[in-house]
Amino acid sequence: METIASLGRSLVPPRVADWIERQATPIVWAMVVIFLAVFLYGVFSTNNFLTLFNFKTIIRDAALVGIMGIGLTFVTLSGNFFLLSMKETASLCIIAFAMAMSNGYGFELSLLFTLAVAIIAGVAQGLLIGLGGNPIVVTIGAAGLLYGIASWWSDNQVISLRRPNDAEWLGTGSFLGLPNITIAFILLAVVAEIVLRYTNFGRRVYLVGANRAAARATGHENLPMAMMVCTIASVCAGFVAVAFAAQISSAQANYFSSEFGSSGDMTIMVIATVMVGGNSIMGGYGSTLRTSLGAIFISVIDNMMVLRGYNSGPRVVAVGLMIVFSIVVFSLARRGSRVQE
Repeated sequence: METIASLGRSLVPPRVADWIERQATPIVWAMVVIFLAVFLYGVFSTNNFLTLFNFKTIIRDAALVGIMGIGLTFVTLSGNFFLLSMKETASLCIIAFAMAMSNGYGFELSLLFTLAVAIIAGVAQGLLIGLGGNPIVVTIGAAGLLYGIASWWSDNQVISLRRPNDAEWLGTGSFLGLPNITIAFILLAVVAEIVLRYTNFGRRVYLVGANRAAARATGHENLPMAMMVCTIASVCAGFVAVAFAAQISSAQANYFSSEFGSSGDMTIMVIATVMVGGNSIMGGYGSTLRTSLGAIFISVIDNMMVLRGYNSGPRVVAVGLMIVFSIVVFSLARRGSRVQE
């Protein structure tokens, strides 16, 4: 076995081999085995599952939730738990974008305005969290405030975008057979992983999340980190809001509530992608690549259930079970590593 492992390692570039070795933890193996089992079950038991069109559908459906999950992963890795205001940030941003487009400002200015709104929302929440506020309490309060502003601003009405418009290329366009939103998801996943692994900022994210005291001793306070990671998460939510509005050419404050994609609340879906990807809610462990794979895994499950005729109820239950299962597996893996130490 050692000979086979050494042979396989010799065929892979050293840096790639080292990265694979670091990722090969018990929770990763568990998730890989589960994914393969589910995939094979889908192949042999679900009609129209094993088709190129369906695979494109799975990745496209994973894109919006996955992009928001990538942003939320920065918050989780930094030890600041979750932002429970992701869908409300997206709600405010989709109204901001639609209002700007409706007033004739064009796609570029509307996008900049929307991202500015997202940055303000992220900085404000990060500031309160960094000053010692409980992330759950702060973001629940922010959620109510952001959604209230969105509802008041739009009078809780549907805002339709005149078609054709400059935003449609993002929502409905494609390149080389892939939807543009899918390409954006893939590019953001790669860039985010590079930032976390190979930049000083990424290393600080892991350091602050893994050991707050050690980070403080080396001059890395949580206040600026909380503001930066919350801003990243909010910008990702803002981008998703723009993409979703461009896709359906309309906006409403409650588009991301209740049954987003018939599989549950948007915030719950985003948290599920982070958890199913094997990221530690305590910080310091995980990656945006895992979150992206978590989004695809959830999309595979949801797609399979749709093809088999399940309605939204069982699909929401499936997402909840995946969150609980991922927490249990991660806890057992961490307990096993502590026993070995």
